[in-house]
Amino acid sequence: RNSKPKKEEPKDEEYNLDPKPPPLTLAQKLGLIDAPDQLLSETDWQKAKEKSNKRDDSGMPCVICKEDFGLKEQVLLSCTHVFHRSCLQAFERFTGKKTCPMCRKEQYQTRVIHEGSKQHRIKCASRIQAAWRGYVVRCWYLKFRQEVPPNDPNLKKKFYQEKLSSITDRMIRSCDFNLNQFLSEIDQSLEASRNVFRSFETSLHRITDDEWDQIQLKAVERGKMECPICLTGLALPSDINVPDNAKVKSVFHLTSADNVKNTKRTSTQKTSEKGKQGVQGEGDSEANNKEGRQTVLLSCSHVYHSTCLGMFEELTIVEKNRHKCPVCRTAYQKKIISV
Repeated sequence: RNSKPKKEEPKDEEYNLDPKPPPLTLAQKLGLIDAPDQLLSETDWQKAKEKSNKRDDSGMPCVICKEDFGLKEQVLLSCTHVFHRSCLQAFERFTGKKTCPMCRKEQYQTRVIHEGSKQHRIKCASRIQAAWRGYVVRCWYLKFRQEVPPNDPNLKKKFYQEKLSSITDRMIRSCDFNLNQFLSEIDQSLEASRNVFRSFETSLHRITDDEWDQIQLKAVERGKMECPICLTGLALPSDINVPDNAKVKSVFHLTSADNVKNTKRTSTQKTSEKGKQGVQGEGDSEANNKEGRQTVLLSCSHVYHSTCLGMFEELTIVEKNRHKCPVCRTAYQKKIISV
């Protein structure tokens, strides 16, 4: 890339405002006539400016307008006094003669200088730096006060109160949603997590025989002797352990007696049907009767017919290879109870 050369900023140059005098005539050279004053040399102007700087005339306001020199044009007289150029021109027009407003010297020479503008730039830079440093220090101090608690107990208590209120305000501003819906979503996610852990524990834990006995006892205590799927009676084994509770015993024996009656009634109906059907139908009904006697006990203590639960497992969509109980919707392990 061709980098363009940077333009140099024009430096403040000093120059004289008085016109160059005409060359001397012969009479002026011979001393017959007074010659006009010649222009001051560069050395003379430097000496006059040094005297003015020693008095710090450029740092003080103009004696005519009483304002700082700033960036306006400033003129230095041959008598070492400084003024605004515009103020001096206005003074000369008003008085009608060329006289220094300070020392009343006539026929002075003028030269444009820039001492006032230099001091104005330095003053402005100092103010800008002071303002920036003050801003940085204030920001640092505010951040320091927000992070470090004071030593005074009362101020420390107020510090933590403001800290807590700011945190709660940020939380409230960030919660731009329905609080009830948010809490319900939390409950749903918590319930889903619990279900995942339950299924995980169920998949890893293998139920022992003693635990199966306890589950079987819970199923008997519930007193429901019908399959929840087909709503027909269940066939329980004769060697089932019934608790000593009289109420549970009565319920168990009543339901067992009803099951026996239902079984006899169904067997009588099947016998009459067998007489009407052939030998092949007779064998199929015996196989179905034998299969229908199989009862399945789940780890959640619910009981079903083996065929009913099998059909339910085939027709339902399995989630993560874990079937769920049709009643309580929990993952289960099953055990077939033979009659």
